[in-house]
Amino acid sequence: MSPLRKFFVIAGEVSGDIHGALLMDAMKQLDSTCEFTGIGGSEMEVAGLSSLVPLEKMSVMGFVEVLKHLCFFKDIERRVLESIATENPERIILIDYPGFNLRLAEKVKRKYNIPITYYISPQIWAWKEKRINIIKQYVDQMLVIFPFEKKWYAERGVDVEWVGHPYLEEWKSTPKSDLKSQLGLDPEKPLLTLFPGSRKQELDNHLTICFDATKKVYAEISDIQIVLGLAPNVDIESIQIPENIMIERTHPRRALEAADAAIVASGTSTLEATIYGTPMVIIYKMNPLSWWISKLLVKTRFAGMPNLIADRIIVPELLQSAASPKAISKQIIRLINPGLARDNTLQNLNNVREALGDGHASSKAATLILGKSA
Repeated sequence: MSPLRKFFVIAGEVSGDIHGALLMDAMKQLDSTCEFTGIGGSEMEVAGLSSLVPLEKMSVMGFVEVLKHLCFFKDIERRVLESIATENPERIILIDYPGFNLRLAEKVKRKYNIPITYYISPQIWAWKEKRINIIKQYVDQMLVIFPFEKKWYAERGVDVEWVGHPYLEEWKSTPKSDLKSQLGLDPEKPLLTLFPGSRKQELDNHLTICFDATKKVYAEISDIQIVLGLAPNVDIESIQIPENIMIERTHPRRALEAADAAIVASGTSTLEATIYGTPMVIIYKMNPLSWWISKLLVKTRFAGMPNLIADRIIVPELLQSAASPKAISKQIIRLINPGLARDNTLQNLNNVREALGDGHASSKAATLILGKSA
């Protein structure tokens, strides 16, 4: 019997859990002896990960919020280093989550000198560009998922491989009417999906605004169906949900794909909506101090991934004080009703989707990782 090939994988967010699971499955298809330890969520656990800590405890965002949890992250870092010493994996695979992963990469390299793959680049092209020095010094293999990232790194002397975006490999074009039927909705009536985020602070900051916006949309489009898409582990027991809003926990991404329009928190879900061809309004509100700091540090012109990839505004962004129920509802009504605004948005989203690769990101990444480890 062949000896096990051990890999230590770390994903700190829901999107990283999805990408990590796809990568693990692809690696096991190429080599069935692969074994995985690390940090991940339910998707990665199904794929075979033995996780050191529940994923939801890692999902903290914002300068102030991270400072409040500093002792927790120090403890997790210690446990991770101890586990790596015990498991002695042949390679570390870090998935996005730069605040934790880049700090860990330096310590792993100095202490154990184990090869490190970084799958899904930190967004250092948006802010904290100096982190590229950590990548140059401690990361052995960089695998990126956006086409512009390869050029960005090359201009700064870093050799990377672009594999495409993993969201494409699970997606198959399905009529929205069929998806609505699968969710138990009326296939003939318009659907608005709310995707407020998965972190507690995102729900606290976004849900009330979303609910107030839907009241204004409902006043204009009386037959509209409204679904709130939530990850299964998100706790909303203390939140009063309006009676006309259906909660979808089992297939939240299907609810986003089925939607004729969506209100989406800035983040990876905006890219999912792009792939699904769902016109959206991107929103985000955070702690005022975190917002002020981010405005000083972030270098990109846009917050939403579809706008970043297109390098122009193709879907509205309503951030911080601009994310009012009135402004959100106005844009949703504009996007959900038939007309030129909706048609142009659908075409622009399709153009961005076509630029994201051929739908084989995980298998390409797995081949490169196993080839590098061989």
